Amino acid sequence: MGLFKTIFAYLLFAMLAVGAFLYVLFPGETVKAFIDGRLAGIDPSLSMRAETIRPGLPAAILLEPADLFRDGVQVLHIDRVEVAPVLSTLFNKQKQIRCNAALAGGSIDGKLFLGGGKASSKLRAEAELSAIRLEKIEALSAVDRFTLKGPLSGRLTHDGRRAPYGKGNGLLTAPGLAITLKDPVFGIEEVILDKTEADFSLTGSTLRLKALTFDGPLVEGKVSGRIDIEAPFEMSRLRLNGNLKPKPELFAQLQETLPKGIINPRTLGTRGVNFRIDGTVEDPNVSMR
Repeated sequence: MGLFKTIFAYLLFAMLAVGAFLYVLFPGETVKAFIDGRLAGIDPSLSMRAETIRPGLPAAILLEPADLFRDGVQVLHIDRVEVAPVLSTLFNKQKQIRCNAALAGGSIDGKLFLGGGKASSKLRAEAELSAIRLEKIEALSAVDRFTLKGPLSGRLTHDGRRAPYGKGNGLLTAPGLAITLKDPVFGIEEVILDKTEADFSLTGSTLRLKALTFDGPLVEGKVSGRIDIEAPFEMSRLRLNGNLKPKPELFAQLQETLPKGIINPRTLGTRGVNFRIDGTVEDPNVSMR
């Protein structure tokens, strides 16, 4: 029994010593280079900077805090990121990495799927978003023409094997979304939407909006089209078409504020109004038809 205790003590000491050695000499820069390489598999313009990179148990990497950049411009601040392999897939041809992040008052839970061989740089990814506060996202707060406030949830996927830049898809919901305009339109400064849902795809830097539907106490409608994303985000090009139908309260207000001849008031409350948005996020042009 004494020999067993001695051997156990030495093994325990060796494990603790190795753990301490790995913790003190943890290769943070190597890990960062690996993460940047994987981000480049999604979008070559993406990079990440972390204040602290350290190991976690049982086989995780912790980044606290971290900032995500696109073309050198900060788009997102992340309070904490944990990245860990799914141990049951370590000996499989396709390996999985689990990612959890706390950011903007909410969280992202995701997985990366890594193939073998030369295709390993082309990863697949999927993520679940929960209660992320839009007003806390740096890329959106940089836009000064309007502000967005409210929780964002949904699902995102990306397949880096789709040539040449990979392809992503998303379905996002934002209940209780508040849109505040810097310059009021027809006397309207803020719109509250009970339900907002966006179904979209992303190929390279082109976001195709299949359908953005919204409904609230004042208005309901639908928008589709494309956004060519640029850096900074406010310079992104807009090519959107949609229909907007005011509810009775807003309809009564618009009848008093709309200049005569712009919209037929007889059809405004029944069929709504069709519109087109082009220009940029910073300087959009809206035309009604």
